[in-house]
Amino acid sequence: MPNHGPALGSLVLVAVLAFVVPLLLNRLRRVRVPIAAGEILAGMLVGKSGLGLVHSDELLSIFNFLGIGALMFLAGMEIDLAALVGGGARPKGRPAWLARLHQPLALGAALFLLTAYGAWWFAHRLHARGLVEEPLFLTLIVATCGLSIIMPVLKERNMFADPFGQVLFSTAVIADFLPMLGLSVLAAVRLNGSALEALWILALLGFGVLVYLAARWLQRFKLLEGLTGGTAQISVRAAWALMLVFLALAQTVGVEAILGSFLAGLLLSMLAGSHREEISHKLDALGFGFLIPIFFVMVGVEFDLRALLSDPAALALVPLLLGGTILVKALPGVLLAIWHPLRRTLAGMALLTTQMSVTIAASAVAYTVGAYGASTHAAVVLVAIVTAILGPILFNRILGDAGPEPERTGVVLAGMNRLSLHLGRRLLAHGVPVSAVDEHPERVQEFAGAGISAVLSHPSAEEGLRQAGAERARALVALTGDERSNLAAARLGRSQFGIPRAILFATSPECLAEAAQEGLEAVNPDLSPALLVESLLTSPGATALLTGEDRDVQIQDFTLTGGPLVGTALRDARLPAGVLVVSVLRGAEKIVPHGNTVLQQGDLLTVVGPPESWEAMRRLAAGQSV
Repeated sequence: MPNHGPALGSLVLVAVLAFVVPLLLNRLRRVRVPIAAGEILAGMLVGKSGLGLVHSDELLSIFNFLGIGALMFLAGMEIDLAALVGGGARPKGRPAWLARLHQPLALGAALFLLTAYGAWWFAHRLHARGLVEEPLFLTLIVATCGLSIIMPVLKERNMFADPFGQVLFSTAVIADFLPMLGLSVLAAVRLNGSALEALWILALLGFGVLVYLAARWLQRFKLLEGLTGGTAQISVRAAWALMLVFLALAQTVGVEAILGSFLAGLLLSMLAGSHREEISHKLDALGFGFLIPIFFVMVGVEFDLRALLSDPAALALVPLLLGGTILVKALPGVLLAIWHPLRRTLAGMALLTTQMSVTIAASAVAYTVGAYGASTHAAVVLVAIVTAILGPILFNRILGDAGPEPERTGVVLAGMNRLSLHLGRRLLAHGVPVSAVDEHPERVQEFAGAGISAVLSHPSAEEGLRQAGAERARALVALTGDERSNLAAARLGRSQFGIPRAILFATSPECLAEAAQEGLEAVNPDLSPALLVESLLTSPGATALLTGEDRDVQIQDFTLTGGPLVGTALRDARLPAGVLVVSVLRGAEKIVPHGNTVLQQGDLLTVVGPPESWEAMRRLAAGQSV
């Protein structure tokens, strides 16, 4: 029978390896090896350094190219510019004037510049010894940071709202983007022999600005409404189309494709707004589930260990490159000691030595344009793998066990009026600790008389919110008569105190749009009575559950943080008597549960049941004995 199609043998083997590697690494409990590093090692086993079972053909080259494009695209998607620029959390235990100088973005830039200078010095020392031909390429490669490794580490320890975590994140973002930009310029000069060709990078950036402005204008017409789910999945289609357009455009004008893909991801992150996490979750499925593993496996397949071992100079480069990289990337972290304890500073220094995705992609570009040979490229990849494993391990070892996060139980009301007094009383009746902040002494006295912890301060003042217990609050509700003050209080609660839910009252379209863009929950009080009456008319039973008017059966939310429910199918879950789970919120995914639904840690469970079961359900969701 004739063969009507490309040979799939190598692609099938790569896909099988991409499936098997996470299963094997999951069995390693003591040493957490990043999946990307495991995929590279698997590729080395079956590639030219090992068994020689996989060879790069035309089909694999296409998927490999799409894999690195998807990797850079999703790296750009990870950057939340609003959170990066607005990260204003300040460290504790330092004088106020010193704490105000703790600006994560500025500190991240300072740490990167110090690292870049150290990398330049180190690369020129290697060049003087004849180990490196073009030190500028190596300078940029050493200065890169493993954002794809650092982000999951910070997420696991819930450090994104922490000022320490914000500095590490800012540094990793800058160390991903700027070296990539510089590398694109160097590659353009190397290939074309003229710096004028690098001006196309500015044209690409300008095109990105035009696309952003056009997309914001088109968003007014709500063309995508009704097409985000089902078989349409219009947001996913738009995302991959945007990536391919920028990939093709970058190739056409002679700019490195990885820069075009990265810019496309950054552009989508800016346009997605409050839907960013949901879109990113969908894109991760295809990116990290298929395309990106192919790239990492192929890095291992093309890794030439024999060339490295047969080249004494390149072999000598490995320990020098590893030691130098760790040194020049860790030393600038000493700056963190001005604001943070010694243990945290040492942990941050260790994590900032981490390299991986961008480093390997940048080295592949340097190798492709002839900046150095296969053996030097192999040395750079090997060092990146080692730092990707060592950095997170040292970070977690130095910091020690994170331990359970202190339980947040209270609610802070920013503003005292008739509505907040009524809300406070109802929350107290449900056993929820409530505190309120206002600058009017007579209101403070009235609230204190109602049993609500009252603080005399401006509702959007940091110190007032701190006195009201914002550091232990699970929610902040800003409901003064000034919507800008409400927005400021909500921002402060989220950025400074890490309050999971920040709710504010606002009526103007501008304020409502700002809140939605920043992930804050805005309520329009002008519409609330009409919506409640509408609910009473159309869904009286459900409204009675939501408002608590039905004293026998009510509705409540519980966050699953541990215990026997984690990893258990709903049909096997031993819930308190009369309790029924009606909804599961998992990240941005809303799940209508059935018997086979397996509960996971972090799930937000919406349950219906008798109020007397709430305490037992709360303890069960928290992993405590019932």
